[in-house]
Amino acid sequence: MTERSDVFAYFWVKASNCPVEAITAQLQTEPTDVRVLGASRSDDFPKINLWRLLSPIPRGDGFLQDHIDALLARLETCADAVVDLGANCEMGISCVGYYYGTNPGLHLSATLIQRLAALRLAVDFDLYNFAGEDAR
Repeated sequence: MTERSDVFAYFWVKASNCPVEAITAQLQTEPTDVRVLGASRSDDFPKINLWRLLSPIPRGDGFLQDHIDALLARLETCADAVVDLGANCEMGISCVGYYYGTNPGLHLSATLIQRLAALRLAVDFDLYNFAGEDAR
């Protein structure tokens, strides 16, 4: 069985009391995508504003920790704004990994953890391991 993976990560901000335009202005960064409270998206009406910024590393390239590092490098350019935003909004980095025919490991260095803590960011890992018939 051939080993392969598909990984990506994104920074997110969730808030019911802060418009996505205000988040964009505070971070001085255009989001990759947004969901606006109450706006129709097919049959789904978001119950909260969601602002997302994808890692600049292409999806599927590198390791999850590389995506985290790249996002932190971007967010550290506006560190005070990120920390201030966290006082009124929920925010963090979500990491997603789909693994086929492999059992991967994950390493977060002490430095990477310190950088996350300095920005007061939560980290979420959604890891999916497919083997056998699921791995095709």
